[in-house]
Amino acid sequence: MKYIRFHAKGKNAAEVLAMLGDNERVNRGVSFGGDGSVPLMRLTEKGGRVRILCERIGGASRDNGFLVGTYFTGRITEKEGRTTLSGVVLTAPIYHMILFALFAFFIVQCVVRQAFSPLPICLVVFDLFLFWKEFQKQGDIARYIARAFRRLLSSDEK
Repeated sequence: MKYIRFHAKGKNAAEVLAMLGDNERVNRGVSFGGDGSVPLMRLTEKGGRVRILCERIGGASRDNGFLVGTYFTGRITEKEGRTTLSGVVLTAPIYHMILFALFAFFIVQCVVRQAFSPLPICLVVFDLFLFWKEFQKQGDIARYIARAFRRLLSSDEK
């Protein structure tokens, strides 16, 4: 989970949303190493609520966005000539809530039965291996939003 907060002084919400929705403009000149896939951001906005879903396109494996996948959810506000985008980047929150409940159950059972079990540790390791690519998308989204704001505010994008 990553918390994000960016400000754009002198820009309105429409300009910020237009920049965030333009993958070509934000990713121009950026090379994405690794497996050859490129992150594609899908922006939706409704009543000040912003959601950016990240998908990897063109890689060696299919990106299915298991249980919602990785996305940014937040709010865009305008106040005194300053536009603020704030929110959080999440990875498969439904799955992780279930996993956390299961992990807590195993820990409680270990304490109640006064016995150690390697199962909770195995569960966490399995989760990290299973969602490693999804967790990497959190950084992709954070960098994408930072790059969009930087390019919006730079002199060459005016």
